[in-house]
Amino acid sequence: MAETGPEPSVESGYALTLANDSYNWYSRAAIRSRRAYKFSETAILLVSGAIPFSVAVAPHITVIPAALGALAVVGSGLRSVYHWQDNYLRFSGAREAVEAERRRYHTGAEPYDDAATRDQLLAAEVSRIEQGEMNGWVKVVSERPKP
Repeated sequence: MAETGPEPSVESGYALTLANDSYNWYSRAAIRSRRAYKFSETAILLVSGAIPFSVAVAPHITVIPAALGALAVVGSGLRSVYHWQDNYLRFSGAREAVEAERRRYHTGAEPYDDAATRDQLLAAEVSRIEQGEMNGWVKVVSERPKP
């Protein structure tokens, strides 16, 4: 019979719930950020490309390229305000780090091979991952150009 590692203790309910909740949050947040990033990039490209097209089609109507240019500027500004690409990358990295710890925990691999400490170690590691991701967010926000 193959050994699968220590059985979860009663206390593992909290540690494993913490890890699962963290994984699920980062997964949803990464998906939302990826979608927002791809949508915004596509919209900016389409609007920017429509500017010269609108001039070629209706050269005497200057309000159309002006409005499209304004939309492109606003879209670019929103991209730099919300950091969708940075968020997607950070959230995905945190999600995968939490998943790696969950796998180690479920298989009883080091450092989760001691039933007496495995739950505390999992909770501490998930907290460390979350704090690291938060520090990444603080770094991104603090690097914004000052007006």
